[in-house]
Amino acid sequence: MIKALLVDSEWKLSRFLEGKEYSTIRPDTPSKIERLKLEFFSNSLFGKKDLLLKSIDKWEKEERNWLMKNLSSYDRDIFITSEDPDLIKKFGFEDLSSPKQWDINGWMEEIENICRFFGVKIDEKGKELILNRTWNIDLMAKEIEKISIFSKTPSYEDIEKIVPSYSAPFAFEFYRRFFERDPSSLKPLKDLIQDIHPMIILRGLEKTAITVGKLLSDVKTEYSWDDVKQISKSFSIPVPQVADLVGFPLGGKKRKNILQIWDYEKINRLIEDFQDAEIRIKNGNDPFFEIINLVSKWVKGGVL
Repeated sequence: MIKALLVDSEWKLSRFLEGKEYSTIRPDTPSKIERLKLEFFSNSLFGKKDLLLKSIDKWEKEERNWLMKNLSSYDRDIFITSEDPDLIKKFGFEDLSSPKQWDINGWMEEIENICRFFGVKIDEKGKELILNRTWNIDLMAKEIEKISIFSKTPSYEDIEKIVPSYSAPFAFEFYRRFFERDPSSLKPLKDLIQDIHPMIILRGLEKTAITVGKLLSDVKTEYSWDDVKQISKSFSIPVPQVADLVGFPLGGKKRKNILQIWDYEKINRLIEDFQDAEIRIKNGNDPFFEIINLVSKWVKGGVL
């Protein structure tokens, strides 16, 4: 029997194959055709196991062609994995791939499945924090396993301490440059979207925009440390975020006051753009295109 699997995660593949015994041929296995001949035609011990042919989308074309011509020669189960559905569609593959970029509920279900495997109970807020830190299933599994060693019922604060942000430096740099309306913000964005869910980035931008809107009620040319603390207390916004947005100099380094760049009208239109982009993504538009297009429009001027 040939079982084709569309999969992009070691974690999900391991769970699917759990309890099975098999030989594995990987993209980096040397002399794959010779190895396949041994597996298919030999009566040795190799031929007595099932066979996992891993990531055939990364094999050489010649190797794939040989494989497809000779698959019927193997009398045990064969598992074929690929990230390219076109290479395995003739087998009627099972889809184990990660959720689509816009499918937040799908990602939350993946986190819940991993939690269940390790016997960990995490509330919705904690799951959102994990998703905000990485949207790579293998990394999620690694971090939730770490959490399970620490506690089976971790608090939000526990998760915050244990799970690193795999893109925190890029995220901080991108958010600041975007709200400075700096065209160079496109560079950290292109790095960021390789690691963080595009919808998470959009929601982070929208959340920051709402915070900026709150602070526009009292814009000053300069802010003292007492001003920063008072604003933080009045609006229940963390002191570091207020200091960042008002351009309070940290470490002797002068920074732009973001509140002087925006006004209520622009902030409202920006939030509307975020919401419209989110709707288009949910309706099937490419999330990478949507976020790059939106950021380009605002940092380069656009028709505002």
